[in-house]
Amino acid sequence: MHKLAQLLLRWEWAILLLLLIPVALLPWGYAAASLIVVPLLWLLRKVTTGRFLTATPYDLALVALVAMIGLSVTVTFDWAVSGPKIVGIFLGIALLYATAGHGRQGRSLWPIVSVILLAGMLMAVVGLVGGEWPPPYEFLNRASTWLPLPEGVPGAVGGVVNPNELAGVLSWVLPLALACLIVSLRRATRARFVIVALLPAIVFLSFLLVATASRGGMLAATLGSLLVIACFVPTRWRLVLGIGVLVGLGALVAYTGSRADQNIVGDAVGMSGRLEIWSRALLAIGDFPLTGTSVNGFRRVVNVLYPLYTIPADIDLGHAHNQVLQAALDLGLPGLVAYLALWAISAGLLWSSYRRLSLRHASRHPYFGLVAGLAGSLLAGWIFGLFDSISLGARPGFIWWLLLGLTAGAHYAVVYSGETLRRRRRSRRYAPQNGPRHLPQPVESPTDSRGPRPKGLSPSP
Repeated sequence: MHKLAQLLLRWEWAILLLLLIPVALLPWGYAAASLIVVPLLWLLRKVTTGRFLTATPYDLALVALVAMIGLSVTVTFDWAVSGPKIVGIFLGIALLYATAGHGRQGRSLWPIVSVILLAGMLMAVVGLVGGEWPPPYEFLNRASTWLPLPEGVPGAVGGVVNPNELAGVLSWVLPLALACLIVSLRRATRARFVIVALLPAIVFLSFLLVATASRGGMLAATLGSLLVIACFVPTRWRLVLGIGVLVGLGALVAYTGSRADQNIVGDAVGMSGRLEIWSRALLAIGDFPLTGTSVNGFRRVVNVLYPLYTIPADIDLGHAHNQVLQAALDLGLPGLVAYLALWAISAGLLWSSYRRLSLRHASRHPYFGLVAGLAGSLLAGWIFGLFDSISLGARPGFIWWLLLGLTAGAHYAVVYSGETLRRRRRSRRYAPQNGPRHLPQPVESPTDSRGPRPKGLSPSP
């Protein structure tokens, strides 16, 4: 019995991913009932290990987020609208803890990374089949004949995949896939199967991202990928890369400023529509600063209390086209603080992991690539969220929660695991000096002036 409990806890993250099926396909009441699995798994961990959850740096922010969800429930006016998102948030939090706990128990994080990449590919294929592609990519509409869906994609508005939401998913996945490709290319043994699988996948995902015509998604994925590349190149090239990015952003700002009267975003709402939506969102936040308009409630409230003039009322606004405003609309200003804390904590954890790996000269260790990929994916997600949003609790949002869990798991493995990190080269401090060869050279100690080194994170052979 004890072995069975350990087996279930080992694959807790996979069990929770299976719950996405009823959450995505069944009415929200049945989906909420399926979440009974989550407390049962936590109770099993309490019996087996003596604790309900694995502690993470996100704990305080998550407690505040859950508290604000409870407060927003008091103003919920339509459970059919808010219920699915609330279920998605709780499932996402459970995925974060399961992923972080998987890494803290010393297990490999790469199976979870593989699942994220496979999920991204699967959603890209679903988007290809279930989307409506405008010129010059109308030939992609033939893909719908490969997998006929008479009622469209389940859960999508009108049965059609939103191209902006698909672009947000691709911007999460592409930088991580690029980092995995670079790690595979840098390995001495060359993981040929991984390289052969990743190269066409990256090409396909990049092409589909361009086909969505989401300029925010393309900008986000580009900057996230550049951050991944910057982690691997020498310092002088990082400076060149940084200058190039600043020049490119300056040119982009100048270009968009000269075309302020045109649609520079690339979708039906446009930039002028976004400005109007943002103004209504600010009004709603001012009216409901503590509770928000309820989770996912803005899409109904906006046409009743804050009518739009340039956007037809029959367009279903699934979100405020800005993740910061959307978090405040869903959970109030205290919930926004908790949401921003999750982003800030993630940035701190990734920087700490990157610095520790750099100080230990472990840039060839696979986890260095994982940290770079997570940094690029989260940066891309943040940039995408400035002009669009994948709301908390949305169906594709589980990828974001997995990225946070991987961030916590990788940080623990690199910084606190207590395992040794072997260096590929000697530190300059202990490099042999010019002089008689018979003189003994200092032997590097497992503990130096920088403190004990984590064990076991050795680079690939």
